[in-house]
Amino acid sequence: MQQRAARTQEALIHAAAVEFDRRGYEGASLARISKGAQASMGALTFHFRTKGDLARAVRAQGRAALVPVVRGFTGGTGAPLETLAGLTAALVRLMERDVVVRAAVRLERDGPREAAEHELSGEWVPALRMLLERAAEAGQLRPDAPPVTVAALLTWLVEGSWVEIGRAGPGPCGTAGRATPEDVWDLVLYGVSGTGRPGPAGEAPR
Repeated sequence: MQQRAARTQEALIHAAAVEFDRRGYEGASLARISKGAQASMGALTFHFRTKGDLARAVRAQGRAALVPVVRGFTGGTGAPLETLAGLTAALVRLMERDVVVRAAVRLERDGPREAAEHELSGEWVPALRMLLERAAEAGQLRPDAPPVTVAALLTWLVEGSWVEIGRAGPGPCGTAGRATPEDVWDLVLYGVSGTGRPGPAGEAPR
């Protein structure tokens, strides 16, 4: 019985993520969520009393998916700019492939307000800043590219790419003339690097 309840709850969260991703918080329908999860409205309200409860569950699961990705890049000892290139590319790819993360990002824009410590940006933005500080200490940034300014640029680029993915829906990178995240970040980081082009992006440091 407990396993069945857990499966139902997971199905409801996934169906809610699909609905929030497509229609936003205000446009989301509990009826469509219950249908998408193949669960009754009674089962939905048993697990989540309100649409706001569902939104909080989606945001929590999206954050849980993002945290190990960020930590996988910040816990190593690789070259800071190479690591930063990998992290930013990984953030974009996570948004593309994971509907719960996409929904969590959209809910941060148009859903109920939550405490700042529950926001996804509270996980990845400090990681960008930390890696840029390391890059500056290692002499990898140009003198006229202070970490705070580069962090603002990368934050805007990541968030902008997430907005575009949210509008267009997920799709393969690098097809039909579309640049890959690695192409974009490699160009950006090469522009701010004082030591030459960083290594390949997209893999966590070992």
